[in-house]
This record gives sequence, C-alpha cells and structure tokens, in this order.
Amino acid sequence: MMENTQRQRQAPTRLRDWLWRPWYAKLWWSGVPAYLLGMLASVKIDALAEVYHSAAGGFLNILFFPPMVTLVLSFGFLRQRLASLPAQEDGEFDEDAFWESRKYGPSGLPKEIDPLDSSSGALWIGSSLNPHNPGYINRAS
Repeated sequence: MMENTQRQRQAPTRLRDWLWRPWYAKLWWSGVPAYLLGMLASVKIDALAEVYHSAAGGFLNILFFPPMVTLVLSFGFLRQRLASLPAQEDGEFDEDAFWESRKYGPSGLPKEIDPLDSSSGALWIGSSLNPHNPGYINRAS
C-alpha cells in the first residue's frame, strides 16, 4: 500500500491519464459517437428527429460535444498540475523582479525611449508628433 502511493506521487502527470483511463471517461467518450450516429439516423427516423429537436436534445448536444467532454475531463489534470506548483507564502512578493521587468519596453530599450511603448510620449511610433509616423503633422511650419 505504501509503495503504491509513493509510485503515484512520483509518476508524472499526464493528460491522457485523465482523458481516457477512468471508467467514466471511457463511457463518456463511447457515448459521443453513439449520440452522433443517432443524430445521423434522425434524418430518416421521425421519432429520433423529435428527440433531437427537443430541449433535451439541445442539452444532450452540449453534453456530448467533444470539446466540452475534453474540458470537463481535463479539470482533474489541471487541478493536480496547479497543486504541484510551488506555492508562495502569504505576503511574499518579489518586488525587485517586478520593477526590473517594468523598467524596459517591448523592444528591450528603457521605457522612456522605446518607440514601441506608448508611455514614451512623442517618441512612440504611434504618436502623431513622431516624425516616423505616417500621420505626422509638422507643427513648426
């Protein structure tokens, strides 16, 4: 029993273990093609067409929509993955790294002279006061 729990902790988290391995995932994924085949058969069978055109058919359409199945089944994977990340203590904040990252603009230049950063004023490439802007207006003349 102890070895089994240690093996589970050491095993890497894989998405496929959450999307296919549980019995409910296999049941749900096998229900998707069955539902879609029933929808195809509803073209010829009127009794099925009534079910698929009803409100219950709309709910079933959402329930068996493959991206929805993937989203719901991957929730456990995401929860486990986020729990494995190192947590910060309450009030812990790396202020130096925050201000260091805010010092430079998108092109790597200091924010005050970066032409790609709008906070650089008239040096910003989108400013109408910048001579490199196509909408530049020469106000001196």
